[in-house]
Amino acid sequence: TIRIVGIAVSLEYLLGLGLALLLDRPFRGRSFFRVLFLVPMLLTPIAVGYLWRMIFDVGRGPITGILGRIGLSPVGWITDPKVALYSIVITDVWQWTPFMFLILFAGIQAIPRDYIEAARVDGASRWQLFRHVIFPLLAPASVAAVLLRAVECFKIVDTIFIMTGGGPGRSTETMTLLGYSVGFRAFDLAYGATVAFSLFLVVLAAAMAFAMVTRKARQLRLD
Repeated sequence: TIRIVGIAVSLEYLLGLGLALLLDRPFRGRSFFRVLFLVPMLLTPIAVGYLWRMIFDVGRGPITGILGRIGLSPVGWITDPKVALYSIVITDVWQWTPFMFLILFAGIQAIPRDYIEAARVDGASRWQLFRHVIFPLLAPASVAAVLLRAVECFKIVDTIFIMTGGGPGRSTETMTLLGYSVGFRAFDLAYGATVAFSLFLVVLAAAMAFAMVTRKARQLRLD
């Protein structure tokens, strides 16, 4: 669970930030791409699970066909224990990067343009403008986006249930899926409740630690 959260949320933040910075610049068709990038987030996780299960299918999936055309052997995206977890990450990143993009883009739009123009007048490069103006002022939106997405990602179950069922073996079994399996399949409700409460403690500890780190970082910048 922690591996999925750590990898997926990090990639989603980086991609979402890149898209937000890209679409902050004026160009033709910008409104169209803003709407297009939000489409994956509007789909239900069940539909996304079935979609990517077909895409990753070793026998008839389009990825296997593309690899075959360029002379590469097929990959067991959801059948190989070493690869299946990263296939889940790819699916989660595809669906939820728009969430990061939406919050970060709103945060960039809320930054006073006077600060940006003043930095440009002072001769700041694009990197300096991002590092010393945009990124610090985007910190509240970044904290909110990462925290909300991380908490939601800790509860991931439906996409994994459709794509792999926690397999192969137990290589993609998350705490939520484990709690469901032992509680409603094995009818060990006490163990299932324990797993669910343990997940709550893990999420609470992660949220508190993240809040403390961001608060200290903000205090250091103010000092």
